[in-house]
Amino acid sequence: MIERGINYADIYAKQVRKNPKKYPDTIRAMVDRYYKWKKRKDIWFDVDRTNEMMDWVETFVRHTKGSLAGQPFVLEDWEKFAYSNIYGWMHKNEEGEIVRVIREAYIQVPKKNGKTLVGVGALGYAMYGEGVLSADCYCCASDFNQAQYAAKPFAATIMNHDVLMDCSQIFKGPKGTISGVTYDYIRDGLAYQNQFIVMSKNIKSIEGSNPHFILNDELHAQENMDQYDNFKSAQVARAEPIMFNISTAGKGSSSVGMRVYREAKEVLKNDDNDSSFVMIYEPNRNYDWTDRKVWAMVNPNIGVSVTMSALETEFITASRSAHKKAEFLSKHLNVFVNGAENYFEQDQVEHVLVDDLGDLLGETCYLGLDLSKTTDLTCVSLNFPTYDEEGRAILKVKQMYFIPNADIEFREKEDNVPYSDLVERGFVQFCDGKMIDQDQVMGYIKECMDLYDVQQINYDPAMSQKLIEKCENLGLECIRVDQYANVMNAPLDDAEMIIYEERLFTDNPLFVYCALNVVVVTNLNGMKVPSKKQSKKKIDGFVAFLVAHKETMMQMEDIDGDGMDDLINEIYR
Repeated sequence: MIERGINYADIYAKQVRKNPKKYPDTIRAMVDRYYKWKKRKDIWFDVDRTNEMMDWVETFVRHTKGSLAGQPFVLEDWEKFAYSNIYGWMHKNEEGEIVRVIREAYIQVPKKNGKTLVGVGALGYAMYGEGVLSADCYCCASDFNQAQYAAKPFAATIMNHDVLMDCSQIFKGPKGTISGVTYDYIRDGLAYQNQFIVMSKNIKSIEGSNPHFILNDELHAQENMDQYDNFKSAQVARAEPIMFNISTAGKGSSSVGMRVYREAKEVLKNDDNDSSFVMIYEPNRNYDWTDRKVWAMVNPNIGVSVTMSALETEFITASRSAHKKAEFLSKHLNVFVNGAENYFEQDQVEHVLVDDLGDLLGETCYLGLDLSKTTDLTCVSLNFPTYDEEGRAILKVKQMYFIPNADIEFREKEDNVPYSDLVERGFVQFCDGKMIDQDQVMGYIKECMDLYDVQQINYDPAMSQKLIEKCENLGLECIRVDQYANVMNAPLDDAEMIIYEERLFTDNPLFVYCALNVVVVTNLNGMKVPSKKQSKKKIDGFVAFLVAHKETMMQMEDIDGDGMDDLINEIYR
């Protein structure tokens, strides 16, 4: 029961501060942000308003599945903290109106922790309890069927209470699906209608809409940014909208969920976006996925809707299968993974990206070339084998990507890559029209020859004959590298090793993007090769790097103390 005057956010925050080791770093950062906000003078916390919202949820929302089916949705402390922050923080807007500070929420918890009902509670309050006139509310997911996981419990909430059902109409589709709800009411003698719509993939209907509330359920499963971006833009003019994102972690490096997750992590880190509330239950860095304490830490409903025995059963299966391990990590530990089919995980490769590779002018390098014609990326990879201060062999990778600029907005949304921004940062070059301009690529190679000590070009033979002839005419040694397992297995194995040993560095974020997309196939002899056909997203930059690494892996040998002295003497003689 929600009691008037009690600050439930304080109760949870004190629990976290009292036992910090029981909670993930992300939750501690969330609580730190809450205490920081309490000291501010430009915003304030309205206990009555947030408690009114939570009282509505506990009064009307009921569990519809499992052992709790039919029982009221009694909020746990972490759920009260989320609702309190979303609905409790107030400020004056530019028109002098008192409105909510939070306009977007991102809540990420593992499977079976009751996240969908948290979204349904917010949806129901927006539709019936908040008092917004002619409120348009939407439920979005990866597809219409996925959206039913929230739409059906919402419809059940309405049908379970006569006071809601008497003024509502529920619209059903095939096989009992829910397509929408209307709520008709009279206010001050005037008739109004609030409506709820389950979105399909027809995003054109968003144009001209003025949504008050948007529920994005399982954001990790959405692959196209259009729906998310268009709805967010459509809410700009409203005084108190909410985009309510609730999800588990997922698979893949380019989903909508991954992008929004990264933005949410930046909000937690920098506290630079007042309109966003972030709650992420995930393991700390360098976690042990077999540690039961980690399981309890990231599942806030452990002992309520999640049992340790159920996690034990899932763990046994996950221990025997790479695919099942990926499922366990994403669904039960809330970790974004690429899945068993992808060769690298996020935490394996994210450290290779650095802000600055240092001065490479005049340094020895080997070029790797992966050409495309239209939609794929063309990449020139410059691999610089060198040494760190201890004489340990390292590899610095500088890359340039080329992509046609025709339909570039579509390509950016399709790939979930900000190509225009990367052009401005010097990591990508646009080719005018719909085709890769090989003369432009050749121009870049010539620039590299002027700047660096280019030893040779290794190239994927696909579509490269004319360009390679021009390179040979410049006196460059050009080595064909066929994309076969018996050719690519050794550089792939070596690449994995130097990434693991943190001896590979790049300043181009597209290299990491391509690496995370790599799917590897294995032949009958156990030899591996990256597969563009099996990889769902672009891997061209990683292939260009590997093509060059067929040579640079032979150049990477550590030097001892005497050798280091000789090298220094040679540099400074």
